[in-house]
Amino acid sequence: MSWTIVLPRPMRVQRRRWLVFTFTIAIVVSVLCLQPRTAKEEGSKGTPVSGRVLITGGGGNIGKPRESRVGRQLTLPGKHLIRRLLAVKVPVTSIDIVFVEAELDAIYREVPEAHSLLRVVFGDIRDEGLLQSAFTPDIVGVINLSAVSQVQWCLENKADCEDVNVRGVARLLEAMTRSGVDPWLIQASSWEVYGSAKSFPVTEDSPLTAANVYGASKARAEEHIGRQVTERKERRGARSLQAIVLRLSNVYGGEFDHRERLVPSMMTQAMAHRPIQVVGGYQSLDMVHIDDAIASFILAANRLDRRRLDSRGFWGFFLRQASSLEVYNVASGDSVPVSELLRKILAITQSSSPVQTIPGDNSLLDRYVGSTEKASAMLGFSPQVDLDQGLHQLATAYMRRTSDYLERKIKEKCPVPLMYNAKDLLKLDGCSGMVATYGPDHNGYLYFRNDPLEFGWRDEEEPQSWSFEMDGTSGEDEDPIFRFLRGEEHFEILEEGQAKGEGESRFRLRLDPATGHVRLLSASTGRPVLGSEDPGKAQQLFRLTPICCANKEGPWPFFQEDPLASAIFDLRDELWRDMSGSRPKALCTRLKSARDTAQKRLDRLASFTWPITPDEAALPTGSPAEWRLRHLPACTNLCDHPTICVDTGSCMCVQSSCPALSRFPFASSANLPVLSYPPPAFDDSQLLEPNILEDQVNRSTWLSVLRPHAARYLARSPQFMQVNVTRLPDDAQNDRDRNPEPYDKLHNNQYGCYSADSALERGLKQISTEYSDGGLVFLPYYHGFSHQGWVFNNEWKVMPHHTLDDWYENARQHYFPPGFDEAMLVIPFAHDWGPCNFWFQTVSEARHHARAARAIQKGSAWSPMGDLNVNCYRPDQDIVIPSRTCLQDRLREQLGSIDQVRPIRQRAILAAFKGSLQGQGTTIRPKITCPRPYQKFDRGNLDSGASMPSYWNSYPEGKDYLQTLNDTVFCPLPPGITDPDCFSGCIPVLIGDQTHHPFWDMLDWSKFSVQISEGELDRLEEILLGYTWSQLQQLQTNLMLVRDAFLYPSEGDMDQHFRVRGPFFFAMHGTALLRQTRYPV
Repeated sequence: MSWTIVLPRPMRVQRRRWLVFTFTIAIVVSVLCLQPRTAKEEGSKGTPVSGRVLITGGGGNIGKPRESRVGRQLTLPGKHLIRRLLAVKVPVTSIDIVFVEAELDAIYREVPEAHSLLRVVFGDIRDEGLLQSAFTPDIVGVINLSAVSQVQWCLENKADCEDVNVRGVARLLEAMTRSGVDPWLIQASSWEVYGSAKSFPVTEDSPLTAANVYGASKARAEEHIGRQVTERKERRGARSLQAIVLRLSNVYGGEFDHRERLVPSMMTQAMAHRPIQVVGGYQSLDMVHIDDAIASFILAANRLDRRRLDSRGFWGFFLRQASSLEVYNVASGDSVPVSELLRKILAITQSSSPVQTIPGDNSLLDRYVGSTEKASAMLGFSPQVDLDQGLHQLATAYMRRTSDYLERKIKEKCPVPLMYNAKDLLKLDGCSGMVATYGPDHNGYLYFRNDPLEFGWRDEEEPQSWSFEMDGTSGEDEDPIFRFLRGEEHFEILEEGQAKGEGESRFRLRLDPATGHVRLLSASTGRPVLGSEDPGKAQQLFRLTPICCANKEGPWPFFQEDPLASAIFDLRDELWRDMSGSRPKALCTRLKSARDTAQKRLDRLASFTWPITPDEAALPTGSPAEWRLRHLPACTNLCDHPTICVDTGSCMCVQSSCPALSRFPFASSANLPVLSYPPPAFDDSQLLEPNILEDQVNRSTWLSVLRPHAARYLARSPQFMQVNVTRLPDDAQNDRDRNPEPYDKLHNNQYGCYSADSALERGLKQISTEYSDGGLVFLPYYHGFSHQGWVFNNEWKVMPHHTLDDWYENARQHYFPPGFDEAMLVIPFAHDWGPCNFWFQTVSEARHHARAARAIQKGSAWSPMGDLNVNCYRPDQDIVIPSRTCLQDRLREQLGSIDQVRPIRQRAILAAFKGSLQGQGTTIRPKITCPRPYQKFDRGNLDSGASMPSYWNSYPEGKDYLQTLNDTVFCPLPPGITDPDCFSGCIPVLIGDQTHHPFWDMLDWSKFSVQISEGELDRLEEILLGYTWSQLQQLQTNLMLVRDAFLYPSEGDMDQHFRVRGPFFFAMHGTALLRQTRYPV
């Protein structure tokens, strides 16, 4: 049975009207909610987001924090996105491949709540599993900052650019759909999507005509989001997606931004007075400060989150909003020419940086000005930081960071002076080294001469090595008693009438506890060896500096306190050697001086009045020789320094071998048609495969082994500069033309191997043209043959007698055009001292005569001289080239093909060095070859490395030099050596940072070598064992990619100059970059 209730007609009408009324109200409310709200209506400012926010790319410029500082009239307003959200108690999950630990620590330090609110996930946005695990139920919104975010990076990584910027967004949208929650989305896009706009300011409805791969990838990412929004609108029952795209102008001002970006690159180079490279230079850019960019994200997040809250609760059914996509420009609304931007930076930093300009291409847009009218109306966005203020803040932040670093470093390196005791002296027993003295009577090293018999103290030559032998202690005060031996001879003090062996040869060492230096006293009489016996007068002190303590640890402090090293490395222009010098003390002095310099610069920045209106510096116009810093010695480089250079204000910052702190995680796949994700499967067992090196080289590119400025230049495949090879004086030229063999042939004697100059000349002759403005002029010079002659076929050949200056003067009078710019002159040198054009055995001798020949004062030398400790090398003016080795043909025969080079894991010798123990490395080379007990470091990262032998000035049985090289993992390079046997695949070990090696200006040596300081040589093997085989395989792969740079063509095949990227290639392009650089005078 069923019942039917029939209402009276009036009630049915009333109910129908009520339903219609309710439905109408719901529609009106829904329509009202669908209308875009203004910023005021949204109440977006100051409203925190209501739940956890997932930020992809959180370790990048926008995502990470910038520390705020208040004090000394310095305020850096604004925080980066993570920090801004954490500050208002909004939980954050951050995904990124790179998140620098120090910057993460800064978040926890500044925002203690971050320990509970912040979740960091390390990984790639393309990793579906990792991405899905990041979506916890409490996530309410997603901000996608993950991207290959630079035009240049995208040009070098086209595959990754598309994959990260487009497929990464698709992966993110899929993960959002599968998450089971309805988070809103903010997509960081770029002004590059507009391409070359036709009218300005550019509005959001302008056509998208991207001009480069980066802009195109960002436009396709927006299309993905747009399609997702449309599909959800059209699909019944689909979850709503509320999305905002922010098209960012050029964002600047982040203290921890990528150093490769425009403003950070200019600013950090300017602060170190290093060359600033400008690509194109004609662009006019809209620059938006990081604080304003972050504000736009906060405003957008609040707008979206407010909508999300409106769709919840009882009225959620009626107020639920359809999927939507809004697009806003984030810009300053103005543009600045790159040249003006550069001039502002040079003025704010008071920089002496040279400026290098290389051609741009159509991937760089000429001009952009973004309209912010829509963002202002709908988000309430209004840029607050103008360009001058933003640049001033960034310069202050960088300088404050440098100042803080120097304060920390001084505390670390310059503690309260140690107090030494006799036990420290006892560690010298069994060591060999130098004995030096300084004081009121003498300054020099202990020496011995047999004929005639003589002991004494002198500073004219390099020190001799003596063995330290303990011979008991004195009874009354327990001073150690030592004897000093050189071979079979003992150092002894001979009184008048005494014969050899009758004098005093036992000496008490009276320690000065404050320095570790000693007074040298006769063991029998107690009288001082040198100086006054009056304790009230200044005393003569002695230093025992060990060079080698065979098979035991080098005794501290004596090993690092090397007065010769201090005289060489710290005093380039000093002719007198200070025997009391100390490298650690010199470093402390420099750190303190650099700190004071940094504070002066901070004080100057703080003195700017509000509003900030700095002057614009003039762009430099001078040649390398006219650079106003040219006369200064090189500064110390420290790889953990914010700008690497320890700038004392009285030194010149130079290019270092420090590896760059790269925030770009896909550099390994740059310039290759492969994706960085998923990474190729690899384990150490593959290192034992016979073709591993060849396979790795085939999957890599030589451009990744260049310094960034060189890679940007060479990636455009530039042509060689025009060059004219000028004539010699007639008699010399006639002899050169009639008898070419003595000049050209690679001889097998000590004279003939110095023929890099002739090899380069013959390459240049093939492209030589009549002189034209802006072209190079090459003046041949045959350095290896001296001014008198050379040995050829065992006969002394007399050369037409002319000095280099004679040849130059002849060319200037007869062949150079009127008004010739001598900065365009190039002269080759093949001997060690390069343009100084002399031969000396030691640095100290060379300093007394060090001055480039008059002919090359303004031009550039192509020279193997790269020693920063002598004025024979001029950084940023000369090109360091490799020497031409006598073994080059054997190298090609035995190792010419990469499959002939033994992969690094399959080598049997840990380290090897063979070379003279004399010369510039007088103490460094014996320190290298000293036997050390490294076998005890069996827990190093280099599996089985501690069991591998090392060979010093010897070869394994049955092997010659090249066979030994091809079986050795590490090849140490003492200072002053610029011709490493890199062709063999042995990893160079750079000792110290005072030598610029071949093509230092172009090749990134940190990519294929390792570096240790000379004060760490007592731990050489211990340090080398800290590397892994995988790391060394990558270094060797990189080395193979550029090894042709170190080997000249074989005789009869000078066309090879144009088939491979050899010395000729890098010398020509390095010189071209110098000629495109202007220096402040």
